[in-house]
Amino acid sequence: MNPVPPATPPSPQSSLVLVVDDVQQNIQVVGTMLREAGYSIMPATSGAAALQRVQKKLPDLILLDLMMPEMDGLEVCRRLKADPATQSIPIIFLTASNEVSHLVHGLAAGAVDYVTKPFTPPELLARVQTHLELKHARDTMVRYGQELSRLNEEKNEFMGIAAHDLRNPLSAIKGYSEMVMEDGESLQHRELEENGRRIRDTVARMAEMVQNLLDANRIERGEMILSLAPTDLCRVVASVVETQLPRAAAKQQTIHLECGAAPIKALIDPAVCVQVFENLVSNAVKYSPSGKNIFARLKTSDAAVRCEVQDEGPGLSAEDQKKLFGKFARLSAKPTGGEHSTGLGLSIVKKMVEAMNGQVWCESEPGRGATFVVQFPTP
Repeated sequence: MNPVPPATPPSPQSSLVLVVDDVQQNIQVVGTMLREAGYSIMPATSGAAALQRVQKKLPDLILLDLMMPEMDGLEVCRRLKADPATQSIPIIFLTASNEVSHLVHGLAAGAVDYVTKPFTPPELLARVQTHLELKHARDTMVRYGQELSRLNEEKNEFMGIAAHDLRNPLSAIKGYSEMVMEDGESLQHRELEENGRRIRDTVARMAEMVQNLLDANRIERGEMILSLAPTDLCRVVASVVETQLPRAAAKQQTIHLECGAAPIKALIDPAVCVQVFENLVSNAVKYSPSGKNIFARLKTSDAAVRCEVQDEGPGLSAEDQKKLFGKFARLSAKPTGGEHSTGLGLSIVKKMVEAMNGQVWCESEPGRGATFVVQFPTP
């Protein structure tokens, strides 16, 4: 999995400082120091104005006058620190030397530092830069923590698949093979064939699960190499439909291919596109009841080629559609023939389609089936 990329330390050009002071001249002096150092300035001449400003645009740091009429700096600081949206913004108090006794309350309210008036540009700029860098470091740590939490959840999902979803088919293979070894002489040819088919199907299911995990990891690591070329998409989809016919026939389903006689070309990677449509068509078979129809149809326009895979299954709820393309998605819709799902297939489909500059989405209503739409640019 890709770690959080190291963030670039903040530069003055990318940092916005809110300067709050009831004396306009003070704002001009401080603003001049900061602008000459390359910072962007957002002025406010009262505590109320400062609170309004941060609602419209969040600054990276706040220079706040401690003593102001109506609403002083302490109250402004308390309100900012009580709001989750602004509580992480570092606040540096600007204070006169005779106001130092108030600073204990200011620091207790959440301020990170103070500068005593009158101050020199080097002193002010050093404090500003230091606390911007500290904020940057904290934000980076938070992002790393969130990423580690996400990776831990994925690791747990992976272990769940390894411990449960792969263990069960391994147990089935062990049971079928022991039956053949122990009772092979007494088993009829038909029974041997049936056990052999069960072992083959179980191994294929395990191979599909492992391949999905490998594909997901390969995509996450940025190791998927594409070779885009103008390709007849109709031939690609037709080859996929042909491989899925036995699975559909086993459930008395019919797959209809609608793409016309003329080639329909799109700019794709043929091998990757086969994986995309294998996922979509096999899902249609997997989630459709016995005896239903499945439609794979292609349409073209000047700018794009659109392929639809439509089933006559139970459809998808609004909640399922929200998490449909997420990794390890667990949906309320279940396979209709006892088939297995890792919840990885559609997340892989989405990443593969987008890597080929395409789009994929689902149109569905509960009780009225689902249509998965893939759209690629024309050459």
